[in-house]
Formats: sequence, C-alpha cells, structure tokens
Amino acid sequence: MPGTVIKQLREQKMLKQDTVAKAMGISQAAYSKIENNITELTVKHCRMLSKIFDVNVYEHLPDDFEIIRPRKGGSAVEETTEY
Repeated sequence: MPGTVIKQLREQKMLKQDTVAKAMGISQAAYSKIENNITELTVKHCRMLSKIFDVNVYEHLPDDFEIIRPRKGGSAVEETTEY
C-alpha cells in the first residue's frame, strides 16, 4: 500500500505528520488519510513528497501501483508514470 511506503519514508527522515502536512499545505488529518490509504495518492502528492523527503517517491512504490491525477471538477483519471 502506498501509504505504508510514505509513512516509512517520513519516519526515515524523522519527520512528524504535522511537519509534512504543513510543507504540503494540508492539515495533519488530511495527511494522515494519505498514510492510511483513505485518500488516494496523486501525482501532485508524489511530487511534493519527493521534494520534502528529498527522494524520488516513485522509485519506492510498487511497479503495479497506478497514480491518479485529479481532473478539474473533482473526478480522477489514471496516469501512467514511468521513471
């Protein structure tokens, strides 16, 4: 699950959820939902987290994981991202 990977990366950097959430411009509760796989991980999240953790988040996700990019208006589309 991607949330587990994100949590491990955060803990490796010894960061608190609140610190990462503030850097992302979201609440700690919203960030917690990402780590708990309640909120789907988006391309935007991955880019932000890569900068915060100073790692390529994509390299830590399973090969079969599909990242979605929210469409304007709220619905989401799948995006194939190769790195």
